[in-house]
Amino acid sequence: MLLFSGVAFSEEKRIAIVKSSDSPCFQSAAEGVKKEIKKGDVDPVFIEYDLSASSLDEQQMVQKIRELNPDLIVTIGSKSTALFSKRIKDIPIVFSAVLNPVSSGFVRSMWSSGNNLTGASLDIPVRTQLEKFKLIVPGLQKVGVIFTHDSEPVLAEAKKVCKEIGLKLVSVAISSEKEIPEAIENLGQKIDGFWAVADTVIFTPQSTQYLLLHTLRNGIPFMGPFTSFVKAGALFTLAWNDKDVGRQSGELALKVLAGEDPKHIPITTPRMIFLILNLRTADQIDLKIPPHIVSVAKEVYQ
Repeated sequence: MLLFSGVAFSEEKRIAIVKSSDSPCFQSAAEGVKKEIKKGDVDPVFIEYDLSASSLDEQQMVQKIRELNPDLIVTIGSKSTALFSKRIKDIPIVFSAVLNPVSSGFVRSMWSSGNNLTGASLDIPVRTQLEKFKLIVPGLQKVGVIFTHDSEPVLAEAKKVCKEIGLKLVSVAISSEKEIPEAIENLGQKIDGFWAVADTVIFTPQSTQYLLLHTLRNGIPFMGPFTSFVKAGALFTLAWNDKDVGRQSGELALKVLAGEDPKHIPITTPRMIFLILNLRTADQIDLKIPPHIVSVAKEVYQ
């Protein structure tokens, strides 16, 4: 028998990665997760599943993971996070690429989940969003927003931020997509810009088209929640790097694998943020974007 003193051997850890679908953004996030975990002092064995491509139903998938008895479950996207956060409470879960984890009910707060979860969200800080809005639209004073019960926590933070940076938030609450035209009319000429919170009740294909047409026709700068909105005519958005969000989840996973309790590990927000800008829309609403702002945009549509 040979004895090696002072040599540390990494411990094998079984990690189940469950993607909500095979979309490129989830694939990039999964790659980031694996790349970061491989940097740690563990010997990872990754077992990967795709909810959209699996022949198993949800119950069978949960049972499959239970039989595997992994050291950690990594969920990519809201669908897989919803499934496993509800049904598995005794195995640590690190999520990735999830919007609004608090209002979705996955965690108690961004500081402490209160359960067996932690993870990397896609929630760009409200302050960052509104400060960028003010920078791009220099005359911005009154910001309009439509919200639902699900997005109330974001609205509460936005009110505080607006007060601190010299903006007035004009908000209208709705409970269904049908109320959007009236809500927009109520905002009317009261606002200098329209800020969108990511909310599945508000943003359906029909309502998105209505909002884009209304803001363009009335010369209202529209900050969309996603790049697809800018392609369709919103003035700008702030985007994240999918792979880096995955790396953030991988960093959290290493903390959990080292023995930290997930409920005490704060939820992260994107640290790599990019400006996506539509100069064609800026011209249409007669807004001049300073050249130094255009120069730092990752994507410019014109």
